[in-house]
Amino acid sequence: MINSNYLERYKITIETLGPLYIGSGHEIGKKDWILNRRDNTAYIIDEIKLFNYLRNNNLLSSFEKFMLSNARGGLFEWAKENKIINDIIHQTSKYSLDCENIVDVNKVRGIQTFIKDGYGKPYIPGSSIKGAIRNVLLSQSIEKDTNSNDEVISALRKPDAEDNKNKLSGEADKLDKKYFRTLNREGSKDGDAVNDIMSGIKIADSKPLSFSNLTLCQKIDAKLDGDPGDGLPIFRECIKPETKMEFNLTVDTALFKKDISYIENAVENFLNNYNEEFLLKFKEEIPYYGNVIYLGGGAGYHTKTVTSSLLKNEVDKVKIIGNIINNTVSNDKRDEHRHYDDHKLGVSPHIVKLTEYDGELVQMGPCRIKISKL
Repeated sequence: MINSNYLERYKITIETLGPLYIGSGHEIGKKDWILNRRDNTAYIIDEIKLFNYLRNNNLLSSFEKFMLSNARGGLFEWAKENKIINDIIHQTSKYSLDCENIVDVNKVRGIQTFIKDGYGKPYIPGSSIKGAIRNVLLSQSIEKDTNSNDEVISALRKPDAEDNKNKLSGEADKLDKKYFRTLNREGSKDGDAVNDIMSGIKIADSKPLSFSNLTLCQKIDAKLDGDPGDGLPIFRECIKPETKMEFNLTVDTALFKKDISYIENAVENFLNNYNEEFLLKFKEEIPYYGNVIYLGGGAGYHTKTVTSSLLKNEVDKVKIIGNIINNTVSNDKRDEHRHYDDHKLGVSPHIVKLTEYDGELVQMGPCRIKISKL
């Protein structure tokens, strides 16, 4: 039973500095949305509304043939051919997204959707914030630890493990046991998940956001010299920069015994390490400083792992990281990505993940974070 005397309540305020993508795991096919090039707007179709419209206008047979065909065009082309674009847009869409920031707007592709609640509204899960905080706290613990993690580092050095992803998961589990699963609850075994100090942190989901907070972004990978190349064929629903969201944070101080300033320092230290070990290697990138945390998909390898902290004092750290990433890539793609040569470039991975917003190339997922007591 939780003793309320140990509970402290806070408000977390998040402000997006770049587009933020938290995926739902669902993708809208290119025949399930309309791109209106005149106003650079994407209209996401409601399947039930569309079915009723097609049935009422004797267009089901024509639409079925379109769906089963290998036509390269999207729904816009079919609607244009049948002279019903305005009807489809105004009578069958459930929401719209601006496409001003799409580099290659003329090529219609699928859209990876943002996570939504039971009412279909976008929101930020509290678990996304907690996961990011957990990662920066783990990094902080590793860097402050006077005892080495030689066993884990030794495992990361092995470049040709057959089941590399499971191996990495096993090493992460060792770090969790060492730094987080330390409560020693009665009846539990050493290292059990029930002993995790992070169980003392509860972060509620954000309130639903408006669809006007969303924009459509295209994935762009930039090289060390700043060359972004062509935009990749991946479209994502993202929260726009300068969007503010609030979350309720409850800390059970009997379980999580660090104060809020410790979390704030961990965020800042992790960011400094990220900039030094990765971002500043890229010619055109301008780093953020202070209370900034990276959230969501597309933010990049180093924002989601503690590898840089583990290997900070290793002479061949870039080579180790390159081998780790190389072994998470499918065999047939390794010669294409060439992460095994990253050490020759001095940074791994050798690309930074960006998108375009308001005419500029920007990073995915940076957010200003503020924690205040209620």
